[in-house]
Amino acid sequence: MKNILWIMLFGAGCAFAQNDVVVDSSADQINKELSAEIKSQRITKEQAEEMELNRAESYEVVSTVSVDNLEMQIAEKLKDSIMPYYSIEFNDPTSNDESFVATVTEYFGKVE
Repeated sequence: MKNILWIMLFGAGCAFAQNDVVVDSSADQINKELSAEIKSQRITKEQAEEMELNRAESYEVVSTVSVDNLEMQIAEKLKDSIMPYYSIEFNDPTSNDESFVATVTEYFGKVE
């Protein structure tokens, strides 16, 4: 049922989107569900800079299947991580995108 709703919501957003129009409601949902599954804290890149955190690793996660699949892939990578912080940047999906892409960056504390 959840997958059907995602397809309906995301599919409808893409159907009405024109070129270069961002459809980002899926990203908000991923963030909410990941925060319930992952023990690391999600922050923004700006917060990482303010906190003077060190970047441990950045990687791109891609799904050509669905937003749910992208969420599962991100969660699997972050579940095994020992880094206390992470940030996620999603691509700007437009009506002609055929894949879902996110760049995940993991951070560790300030080294003195």
